[in-house]
Amino acid sequence: MTHSFSIDQLDPYLVPPKDHRHRLFHGRGKTLPGWEGLTLDRFPPVLMATLFDDYDAATLDALEQRLRAVLPELDCDTLVFQHRHRRPALTRVIIGAVPEPHWAHEGGLRYRLDFERGQNLGFFADMAPGRSWLRERAAGKKVLNLFSFTCAFSLAALAGGAESVVNIDLSAPALALGRENQVANGFADARVHYLPHNIFRSWKKLHSLGRYDLIVVDPPSAQRGSFMVEKDYPKVLERLSKLLAPEAELLVCLNAPWLGRDWIEARVEERLPGAVLEAVLPGAPGFDEVAEPALKALHYRYRRPAVE
Repeated sequence: MTHSFSIDQLDPYLVPPKDHRHRLFHGRGKTLPGWEGLTLDRFPPVLMATLFDDYDAATLDALEQRLRAVLPELDCDTLVFQHRHRRPALTRVIIGAVPEPHWAHEGGLRYRLDFERGQNLGFFADMAPGRSWLRERAAGKKVLNLFSFTCAFSLAALAGGAESVVNIDLSAPALALGRENQVANGFADARVHYLPHNIFRSWKKLHSLGRYDLIVVDPPSAQRGSFMVEKDYPKVLERLSKLLAPEAELLVCLNAPWLGRDWIEARVEERLPGAVLEAVLPGAPGFDEVAEPALKALHYRYRRPAVE
């Protein structure tokens, strides 16, 4: 597509951050017209540009030259472009080399990054507030991590002193990466279960591992053949009362730009009696949005009703 905007518009974002953010620029938040199809993430020594639009050759060339020029200032020597608009997504190393293994660092923990995985690196920087929330509350708790992917929430729970964690996800390779993270961070002997199963066929197994003090629900918005948010999220919520301890907490997440926070609040009210909204978590640094964020993370307290 042809664009009429300037590469200079990105200059304010191409500076070393004063905090520990990974995202330098979040075009998806529509804060900079014309650049809605670009995100920039920094995992030193790697700078990654993710392209959701098919930008024309002149724009791509100008972007590449500008990013090459700022690599030293950003403490990076490797530039990666990922063309997410292509099917399948195409990841290209423009200059330098991605270290192997390579890690994202957050809160004294490290999370393995996989640049060969496809469109996801195995770590979602936008969920930093959720991991912090869990870490602050996990001491002595039994934690259930639904739709765990690479188990970043599990690592945060262990760092917070969780008694045990159960991770469940359809992807065995993603869970394997989660196990690698557990060992790499010094939690090899922690009580952690990794279940490569379909959640909808595993309720009995999850129940057999105990009632949980903390449950994280962070499903994909649309995963063909396994989860479609409008149809399946209510089914998950109505099952949680059988898994929760009499008094517990939940982090209920929704990453579907077409559905507002009111949608998920209404579903919790309908399907999970006893759950009371405590707070809406803030967005992660760097993920600025013009409108309501695509990612919603809601903290609920649960008290089992007298009659379920």
